[in-house]
Amino acid sequence: MKDSKITDRLSFLAEKFDIFDCSSEELITEKLTILTEEGYTCKPIVTSDNVILAVLSSKLKHEDKKYITTKISVCSDVFSSMIVADPTENRIYLQWMLGVFTNFLRDGLFKGKENIETAIRFVSEDLPQAQFYLQLFEDNKRKRKFVDLCKGSYSLKHVSDPTNINQYKSLAQLFDAVDPFIEREPSAVERTLKKFVDSGQALIPVKDRKFTLYIPKTTAASVVFSSFANWCTAREGNGMFNSYTTNHKKPSGQNSDIYIIIDNKFFTGESQTMFQIHFETNQIKDKSNGQNVSIFEDVLSESEGLTNFFYEELMGMAKGFKKGIENNKYLDYLIQFGFAESLFELIDEKTPTMRFMTREIPRLPDISRFNNLDQLIICDAKMVELHPSIGDLDNLELLVLTNNRIKTLPREIGNLKKLNFLNLYGNPINSIPEEIAKLDKSNGGSLYRLAAKVDDIGEENFKRLKELLPTTDIS
Repeated sequence: MKDSKITDRLSFLAEKFDIFDCSSEELITEKLTILTEEGYTCKPIVTSDNVILAVLSSKLKHEDKKYITTKISVCSDVFSSMIVADPTENRIYLQWMLGVFTNFLRDGLFKGKENIETAIRFVSEDLPQAQFYLQLFEDNKRKRKFVDLCKGSYSLKHVSDPTNINQYKSLAQLFDAVDPFIEREPSAVERTLKKFVDSGQALIPVKDRKFTLYIPKTTAASVVFSSFANWCTAREGNGMFNSYTTNHKKPSGQNSDIYIIIDNKFFTGESQTMFQIHFETNQIKDKSNGQNVSIFEDVLSESEGLTNFFYEELMGMAKGFKKGIENNKYLDYLIQFGFAESLFELIDEKTPTMRFMTREIPRLPDISRFNNLDQLIICDAKMVELHPSIGDLDNLELLVLTNNRIKTLPREIGNLKKLNFLNLYGNPINSIPEEIAKLDKSNGGSLYRLAAKVDDIGEENFKRLKELLPTTDIS
């Protein structure tokens, strides 16, 4: 009777999640054909090795074309892997795993591809962790201590019933719940790290009063943190360390590195803070595998050693990247880590034009060496400040700064005698320097138009611009 109930449950879930046979190319093609004939546009979800995991399908509703109907069909291999990963005899957590996977896929259709990437990692990398954490959940969910700890956790405030697996939306949230029940001995980890460094299996390039930076070079050196962090690379026996390091190369052609940042108080049991970074796959994770991390605020602002290390490391890789500035992920990380000036270090000093659209540049650094520049366009960059060196660009004719966060203009802007167009749309400017009057043709300047909105800068500042620039078209 028990086997019959399990079979019925599996059949129900197979129908609910539209499980399809993916054992051959012909069967996969047949499934795609059926979905297409039903009016769906199909997007196969595949791993980096071109292994199909699911099909994400969508179509417009006939009665109202503003709304989209979605359907997710899960590959039979994924279904089988989740059955194996469920630690319970009756497979009571199988539906939760399927739900986590398909919810991330559905979010990927509307909220961005990073959700699809998370779904792929959940199946291709994280199921061993899921099995471990689900077993801990099953063993401890009935304990009063478990409920009390969950209700006292800031990261689990949304969970009204910690014993209900369906209230956990991701593996990272489940990790936060079971984390206190993982047996660990942090005091021994520091000694273990040293052994791996001494044997050449790891590096510790930075160790200051606040943080330790650890770079494992072998699988054994990486799994030191298996009891402390929810990273697939830290889990023993799953091969993900080699997958990340050997399948992804630095611009130099060398294997990529995994960087682990550890709060030194971790070694004494006073802190559980640690982060893992892998630049090539765009991942910065905390110990629960969550992505809501600001390395600049959480780490670099407190460690000059780590700041200098990552600047040199990323700058070397950014300079070695040969596919252009716009697609340079190492440059993106330099800017994210607070090194906005690095963007300009990679640009030819003789360039006549700079265009940055949506690349984050909080502050414009010293750009006086770009004396051939005649066009500077920086839009949607979250810029808050212009460097006074802007006034040294003697040949600048066009300056576009739309949709930034600039509140003040440097007095040196009045030195731009060749400037004929200035666009300040979308900036909350609250003060106008008197020197801007030098841009007007009545004072020997060349400015014929300044774009600004009253709603952005206020009526008083708008009126001041009109007075200082009497011959300039301001609108």
